[in-house]
Amino acid sequence: MSPLEQLQAKHRELANTRHVDIPVPGYDKQPPLLFVRYRLLEGTEISRMGDKIRRETKDKWQRQIFAAVDTFIAACKGFYVDAGDGARQELKYEGEHLTNYDIRLAEAMGFRDELPEQPTARAVAFSLFNSNDAAIAQHNALLNMWFADTSLDVQAELMGNL
Repeated sequence: MSPLEQLQAKHRELANTRHVDIPVPGYDKQPPLLFVRYRLLEGTEISRMGDKIRRETKDKWQRQIFAAVDTFIAACKGFYVDAGDGARQELKYEGEHLTNYDIRLAEAMGFRDELPEQPTARAVAFSLFNSNDAAIAQHNALLNMWFADTSLDVQAELMGNL
């Protein structure tokens, strides 16, 4: 295969890659492993999130963490579990696939009682990550690397950074 044909094949691969599964820190060492499947975001979605966060807070660190969590929420396609055999299955609660950072996820994961009566998706995401800013930042770094290069093997990248 010529270099030009290789580049064309690479372009097709990049164009066809529309989601990635990223492990959730703390649920990623021993089975069952928890993954979140994310989709690519459009620039307009990212811009709207940034505008909203700039109105909410002036604190730079809080802006970064809110941007990360809001990106997780917007890009989330669903939660998946690997029982240790390498096969990812939909994480289901009451027979339905969990696809959002919502009250159903909190109930399924057993942290509903940690949340306010009417929890936001952001509150659910923070609880899933145990309000651990470093875990959120790590997860966000992997997601952003994939946004920049959808051919990236996130698992290999994660293992290389351990």
